[in-house]
Amino acid sequence: MMIASPLRHANIVKKGEVKRGQGLYQALKSIDIDNKQALKLINQLRDEVEFSKLKVGDRLEATYDEFNNLIKFSFSQNEYETHVVTLNENSGKWDYSLEELETYWQPRMIEGQLKTGSTLQDDLLALGLERSVVNEVVNVLLCKVNFRMHARAGDRYKVLLSERKHDKKTVQTKVLFTSYSGIKAGSHDAYFYEDKEKSSTYTAHYTPDGQALINAGLRYPLPRLHIRSSYGWRMHPVTGRRAMHRGIDLRGRTGERVHAVAAGKVIMSTYNKYAGNKIAIRHRDGSTSYYYHLNRRSVGVGAWVRSHQVIGTVGATGRVTGPHLHFGFKDRRGRWMNPLNKRMIATPKLKGERLANLRTQVQKIKGTIADLEISKDSKYLVANLDKIKRFPSAIDRFDFLQEEN
Repeated sequence: MMIASPLRHANIVKKGEVKRGQGLYQALKSIDIDNKQALKLINQLRDEVEFSKLKVGDRLEATYDEFNNLIKFSFSQNEYETHVVTLNENSGKWDYSLEELETYWQPRMIEGQLKTGSTLQDDLLALGLERSVVNEVVNVLLCKVNFRMHARAGDRYKVLLSERKHDKKTVQTKVLFTSYSGIKAGSHDAYFYEDKEKSSTYTAHYTPDGQALINAGLRYPLPRLHIRSSYGWRMHPVTGRRAMHRGIDLRGRTGERVHAVAAGKVIMSTYNKYAGNKIAIRHRDGSTSYYYHLNRRSVGVGAWVRSHQVIGTVGATGRVTGPHLHFGFKDRRGRWMNPLNKRMIATPKLKGERLANLRTQVQKIKGTIADLEISKDSKYLVANLDKIKRFPSAIDRFDFLQEEN
């Protein structure tokens, strides 16, 4: 006699997206993930996803088994990347993976001149560029051009974009080059430098000789900027209780060097069971920066430190879920503030290997611009002919733009 095997019920998939006015926990509740389970998922994904950049339309998906147990969760902030955590049946832990769709990069050059009554911002928006891209272009040039005082009809501008495409749709845009010239404004060029490491604070716009396009600012405490937890009210990752987070948590590896964001005097260098090894530095303007959960402290109370001096290393001391740097900031009146409201830079000027890499990237960008200029009078877009044999120098100039992902 044959014994029928028990029927296996299909998994249940629930989909949702972040709606206007919702926080992450509220969005997760819409797909039946409670706060306790949500905290576990968020802690698992903090090192891969910057939830501080949560926006309307971000997609969520939860998969439940026949007993209504959550076995898979996915989160996507764009159309080509999905972060996935899957419950491992053997270990009972969550395994992380990143799913990526095939994309390609394509150059696009925009140039023109201001007309009477027009602005650079209005001209770029009229061309259909996303407002975030337009703001990036304008903010880069604002470091060199006083548009309110010096912009004139007839001023010329040029912008080179690299657009990431999926199914012929633009899903990401990089501003590689901006140029502006005018009788009053003068001539200014800015190039996008992309550092080797993802989320590097050195990835930014610079002049051709490596000068940062910010006149003044604090230095970043770490070489990368990946925010694990942002400033403000949050669910504490250890206690699960709602509490005010008076700083930002930055992803870091144990032993990674921590730098002073500005010159000042060390007013605290100690340990407690919550903040672990911690340091505070009073700066010349009366503000104070704080560095918690350090593995090692390299400076003591009373010491004077230089801007960007190493003051310790990243650790996991105190009450934490893993290694990171808690970075806090008080203004001159002693009030806590969001550190991201302070203007920060990686360096006022690139040096050494990074400066050499910038010069290489500048030459590639110039080569792409030259190709696009030639294409104006050609039937074909030269910079896109990646399947046609070309001289090595031409290929080298554009290979970093054509990288497929």
